[in-house]
Amino acid sequence: MWLAFVEIQVLFLYIQVVQNRVSLLSFVMKLVWLLFIVLALLTVSCASGPKANIKNIDWGNRIGTYTYEEALAELGEPNVVGETSEGMIAEWVLRRSPMVSFSFGFGGAGYGHHSSTGVGVGTSVSPPPSGEYLQLRFDMDGKLIEATRVRY
Repeated sequence: MWLAFVEIQVLFLYIQVVQNRVSLLSFVMKLVWLLFIVLALLTVSCASGPKANIKNIDWGNRIGTYTYEEALAELGEPNVVGETSEGMIAEWVLRRSPMVSFSFGFGGAGYGHHSSTGVGVGTSVSPPPSGEYLQLRFDMDGKLIEATRVRY
């Protein structure tokens, strides 16, 4: 939804430039601020992950005593939960690779006394997320039996 808003704002500014209501420099400055705001919003909205600092935890010492309920309290809700015949597997995202890219293009052309300019904005969504995950396996009683870091 916010991307449609950005595209509408860019189109509105472009129309004003074409109709000579706004100078090209003013258009570029407004566009730079708009892109800066979008980048700031993307950066803030993508900041998520487990509550605890996973790197400082010795998972080997927790095997047999750590429970699924303690994991929920310490790490928050897992991103993926699966049931097996031995118990349960839960995964938390430690680090996710980017899934969306944003691009912007600006160009102009002239032939004789005619000239034109163009602006293009685009986004793309990448394949399923890859990154680093913490995978915890729990037995039927909810006790930790294995902890691994997984990269996809």
